[in-house]
Amino acid sequence: MREYYFRSIQMIIDHNIKSEEEYIKLVKKYDILSVESLKYISQERNFRKIIKMAKDILSYQENPSQE
Repeated sequence: MREYYFRSIQMIIDHNIKSEEEYIKLVKKYDILSVESLKYISQERNFRKIIKMAKDILSYQENPSQE
């Protein structure tokens, strides 16, 4: 499950997803978590906050020494 979560987060960044509707289109094309599963795992109901979280995760992975 963790792998699918990180794959879903990566897809949000790679495809520059801006809305829940855009993400739903990706779910149909790729083997990633559904919107509801992503919300449940991230413990966040607001999809815009999930997008922000994805960007934060990516920036942390690029610069782990900056906290």
